[in-house]
Amino acid sequence: MTGRKRRGRISAGAAARFGVSCFFALLMFFPIYTTIIGGFKTNGQLLADPFGLPKPVIFDPLKAVLGRTGVFYIFLFNSAVIAALTILIVLVCSMAAGIALSKIQFKGNRTLFNYFIMGMLFPFTVAILPLYLQLRVLGLLGTRAGIILAEAAFNLPLSIFIFTGFFREVPRELQDACEIDGGGLLTFAARIIIPLSTPVISTVSIIILVQSWNQFLLPLLVLDDAKKFTLPLGIMQFQGQFATGWNMIMSFITLAILPTAVFYFSMQKYVVKGLTAGAIKG
Repeated sequence: MTGRKRRGRISAGAAARFGVSCFFALLMFFPIYTTIIGGFKTNGQLLADPFGLPKPVIFDPLKAVLGRTGVFYIFLFNSAVIAALTILIVLVCSMAAGIALSKIQFKGNRTLFNYFIMGMLFPFTVAILPLYLQLRVLGLLGTRAGIILAEAAFNLPLSIFIFTGFFREVPRELQDACEIDGGGLLTFAARIIIPLSTPVISTVSIIILVQSWNQFLLPLLVLDDAKKFTLPLGIMQFQGQFATGWNMIMSFITLAILPTAVFYFSMQKYVVKGLTAGAIKG
């Protein structure tokens, strides 16, 4: 009898947690839902019933965004290039640092690791003025390279933290076996560590992609040529030109978030596993 009561209590608690989770999930998804359906309505439908389903479904706003002198594709290309190169730089540098900090014992190892971690406590907004001055000195204002290097620098601390924590969990016996076979640290990294790191690589890539794709302040600070604008700046420019065309603005926003959503859901199975293996154990 006691066991039945306990099972009943557990089931009720699980149902309550599930209900609360669904509530917050719907609460967070509601703005996305409103934006998506708003892109398939006329302005009249949007103003009359902003939260209802479109009746009928209108594709004119979507066609207008995609067909308007190809400007959307320019913004999409700029965002994709910046995000891809940022991810590449951060992955290479953070994996190299993670391997060194986890597999090479040297004096000051822990101090150096803590130094990197301190970068996670440094707000981006605080660095705006010195960052702008530094980019001006280096001649990187108005260039994509200035955004890429700045985004890579601010994403490195978290990435190093995750990779170092994951690499520390790779058994020492595997490295010893590799050394017995005549392989050094680079061979061990290339043939054992990196193939085992797929979940963490996917997790870090998603984190960087989302941050880079949605970055607004840094491109606004650095770029002065509309042909180099990223999607967030493109949305700002598009909204300025079509201040009353809310259906087209919502179509633009929907198309802007679509690539990151597709990438995230395609890599979703690695996210929890990667964060558990890297960040929590670190």
